[in-house]
Amino acid sequence: MLRTSITLVFCALLIGCGDDTKYQAELRGTWLLESRKPSQGEIIQSPQISGLIEWFPTTPTQAKVHLSVTDDRQSIRIIDRLYDLQGTSFTYQSKLRIGSVATDSTDVVYDTTTQNGTGQISSDDARVTLTHDNGTQYEFIGAQLTVTYSNGVVDTWTLNKDQKGVLAK
Repeated sequence: MLRTSITLVFCALLIGCGDDTKYQAELRGTWLLESRKPSQGEIIQSPQISGLIEWFPTTPTQAKVHLSVTDDRQSIRIIDRLYDLQGTSFTYQSKLRIGSVATDSTDVVYDTTTQNGTGQISSDDARVTLTHDNGTQYEFIGAQLTVTYSNGVVDTWTLNKDQKGVLAK
């Protein structure tokens, strides 16, 4: 009886711990921008455009995410966020934005006011999708990430390096 109880408690702990990191393994890492398809016009490919997303887990359910994009020597567009993943939903908090990542605007905008947002997580097979309340969608499939912005711009990213952060595996 005691052994059965201990086994059940151990199994419950394993299941509970597994759920905490449910999506982090698919999202984490350093992602490099391969191409951008504007809502109208020609596809822009590396090296005419370059970008980096770093998804770094800080706890089993939270991650620090840095996104930067540039398409010339004169400008860079940056967003820094903290994501909190909870089941099939998430929240995010952005404290730094320089320019607009989804456009090619050369307007210099520095914004350090805190912006909060929410979103939904869906998954099927190897696909994990984060749908943000602002219309942006991140779709992770293996080593490829497709980001679709609300204005129709579509970025294609590839996984360059795994960033385990605080995760054991």
